[in-house]
Amino acid sequence: MKRSTKVGLAVAGITATAAAIALKLSASTNDVPSTVMTGAEPATEPDVEGDAFLAHLGEAIRIDTTAHEDVSRNDPESIKSFHAFLAGTYPATHSTCTVETVNELSLLFTWGGANAALPPLVLMAHMDVVPVESGTEGDWTHPPFSGAVAYARLWGRGALDDKGPLIAAIEAVEHLITTGFVPDRTVYLAFGHDEEIQGRHGARIIAETLEERGVRPWLVIDEGGGVADFLTGFTESQVAMVKVAEKGYLDVKLTARADGGHSSMPTGSTAVGKVAAAIQALESNPVRARIEVLGPMFDALAPVMDRKLAAVFTNLKVTGPVVRKIMASAPEGDVLMRTTTAITMVSGGVKANVLPQEAWAVVNFRIIPGDTIESVLEHVHNTVGPDIAVEVHGGPPHDPSRFSSIESQGWDVVAQSIQETFPYATVAPWILTAATDSRYFMPFSDDVYGFAPFTMSPDFAGIHGTDEAVRVADAHGAVSFFCRLIRNAQPEGPRRSGFGL
Repeated sequence: MKRSTKVGLAVAGITATAAAIALKLSASTNDVPSTVMTGAEPATEPDVEGDAFLAHLGEAIRIDTTAHEDVSRNDPESIKSFHAFLAGTYPATHSTCTVETVNELSLLFTWGGANAALPPLVLMAHMDVVPVESGTEGDWTHPPFSGAVAYARLWGRGALDDKGPLIAAIEAVEHLITTGFVPDRTVYLAFGHDEEIQGRHGARIIAETLEERGVRPWLVIDEGGGVADFLTGFTESQVAMVKVAEKGYLDVKLTARADGGHSSMPTGSTAVGKVAAAIQALESNPVRARIEVLGPMFDALAPVMDRKLAAVFTNLKVTGPVVRKIMASAPEGDVLMRTTTAITMVSGGVKANVLPQEAWAVVNFRIIPGDTIESVLEHVHNTVGPDIAVEVHGGPPHDPSRFSSIESQGWDVVAQSIQETFPYATVAPWILTAATDSRYFMPFSDDVYGFAPFTMSPDFAGIHGTDEAVRVADAHGAVSFFCRLIRNAQPEGPRRSGFGL
């Protein structure tokens, strides 16, 4: 998951504005109920050992599986060491499942179900982690590859992204196997080795391998969500954010050309000036917001919101322009409803007294569902004008994903498993602002979601940054969640049991 995704991008700083507008509409809100989630005791899996999970996650973190953009710096032996660690730690899983090494470094476990006709469940995670920025190592409360347990947390790079979910998933499979559970539905564990550098050699190949075999997953779970302690501006209670879609990716290079010469004889705008004007035009004219994509999230949050606020946010056909303005008032809200425009690179000129003949800039777009690569490129051409050359830059772009259903049995299984494990959390769908490996499964899978069974602050601090950690108190629940998910995914699981929206 990229740094730009702090999973809790959920609208910090909009409380006062939203409340003020809600008060203006109070006359029409008397019939909107407000409920408080009472919850129950977590339905944890018997005999799951949270301490074992913590010990194993600490070991996993101590294996430095950093993935660098410069692939020549990556050590395949570190990933192979991680394979050996998994084999030694989870013997029942390795003896019961078919274990394949895909494209030399990724892993695919197949836990065969008793009913081969049932479409399978896929649990995804990745073994690689992002680098620790050079010079920041001393800023960590505990060293980034220590896996230390202190201050009610387990610290280390990858604790949340994504070794914590990976260890919780395989721990759950090991537990279920050793207790004699046999699934009716086949379960796959798909562990990629290069998600942090686009996943093209790991999860993509796993997905292609399964598709070639005619496998059509019924349900895929990857990273891309979690349990926020609260959402500023919406509710003070826990919210389980479940990814139902994710943004696309596009880099565009803008190039301007002009006559060169001596700086003492400028002739109109220089190439640098033309690029600067194009940048200003794009920043001043963002791609239009699509507030409607947030409707399902607002509907899910309505029971735990102030009723006047809920009336505003759940009536978008009427209040859409108002809510759009509210969301746009804070960057954290704006990114949830719009294709974002970020100028990331600029270059031009060779000497202070020489008119540059060429200047360029790179613009990164994260594309909201509803927009496409084609529509964004059209927007860029129309905005910067004919004097600027526009071309797709860098690695291959990709369109945003489709939406997975919030009315399917797959959604019910995920929602029930969350509510059994985190009974005080309200389950809400949301759009991830970046990309994960699960996009490779979208074209041939029924429902693809993202959720990590850990609680955290609303900004999910530490992901890709300093002091990444998981809470010790979540250890038992993290493993229990995957146990519950696997159990609930069997044919006798929920049947439209009220967990849909």
